[in-house]
Amino acid sequence: MARTAWDAELERLAAVRSLKLLDTPAEERFDRITRFAQHVFDVPIVLVSLVDLDRQWFKSSQGMDTREGPRSESFCSRAIESADLMEVPDATCDARFADNPVVLGPPHIRFYAGQPVRGPSGHRVGTLCLIDRRPRELGVEDRQRLRDLGSWVEVEYAVAAAERDRALARDVRAEFISVISHELRTPLTSIHGSLELVGSGRFGTLDQRAARLVSIAAKNTDRLIRLSNDVLDLTRLQSGLRLTLADVDVAEAVENAVHAVEGVADRTGVSLEADCAACPVRGDLDKLVQVFTNLLANAVEFAPAGSTVLVSCARAGDRVEVAVRDRGPGVPRHDVDRIFDPFVQLEGASARGVGLGLSITRGIAEAHGGSVAVRSTVGEGSTFTVVLPVAGPATDRPWW
Repeated sequence: MARTAWDAELERLAAVRSLKLLDTPAEERFDRITRFAQHVFDVPIVLVSLVDLDRQWFKSSQGMDTREGPRSESFCSRAIESADLMEVPDATCDARFADNPVVLGPPHIRFYAGQPVRGPSGHRVGTLCLIDRRPRELGVEDRQRLRDLGSWVEVEYAVAAAERDRALARDVRAEFISVISHELRTPLTSIHGSLELVGSGRFGTLDQRAARLVSIAAKNTDRLIRLSNDVLDLTRLQSGLRLTLADVDVAEAVENAVHAVEGVADRTGVSLEADCAACPVRGDLDKLVQVFTNLLANAVEFAPAGSTVLVSCARAGDRVEVAVRDRGPGVPRHDVDRIFDPFVQLEGASARGVGLGLSITRGIAEAHGGSVAVRSTVGEGSTFTVVLPVAGPATDRPWW
């Protein structure tokens, strides 16, 4: 079936509406373009217009108080019919516009130059136009300048669309996190508890095969709970969860972290050794415990049985440095720059998580005004070093 002009116009109108800019407040990103054009071309009126079904609406307007007008009186509606700039030196001498109400009456248009502007979809959605109350004509250089400014408007349309998409993604993510928090994590915790009770033999002794299946199910639900917690932490981190600052001792945070992973270390045959003097800093104790717990758990996971994971902390001028050393397989040089990215798992990693721990660790450290770095040699082990300023961040600021 042949594509009609009305089909094309419907697609164009859809592109206009998809910008989500109609009837929105003025924005500096567009106003600076129209102010600049007003100065460069020395015209009283400059507009960034969107051509809707039966009206033209102005996202930015210099020199006019109205925000819209009938499409039937619109010069811009004619301008978007062509891909190139439309110039009307004297509207009173142009048969298309001589009897137009905006020529015969306010704003008494004589000169008009409109550069069609495309939306991100490629459709012509409106114009950047110049209006004067006296006849005039643009030179070659001025015509090119107007085309260039029209391209600037197109860039701002693309930026606005990208920001809208990011906002939509944030909303979707927030809804997803809500599902995890309220609809998934709570029943998982209940299921995990029930499986552990059954596996403990409190309700009767299970045969070997049943006990093994219950144990596997309990471990898998535990893994899903940790995953949901990690996803929640990462989302809060990215959305601006604030630190609760106080005067804390890094040595206390390290001690709490060691206690948190002792059970796992005992089961895997790995020893933990801490050497930390008192190191007061301004920070969030709970979040710092999470940082050191993540690093110690990661070290224990990769350390061979019979080896020792060492954690030390010391003051170095106006900062505190905490180092976690293991004798694991090490991190290949080509992986060092990406291990702090979300969802990155190195080859050989266990199914303990999905690669969020180090990403969360880095986010918390940077929120404190600090950093996390790693030195590693394949076959010899790795040292993760957290650097924290003693003074802490200037304010209680969001993560990331």
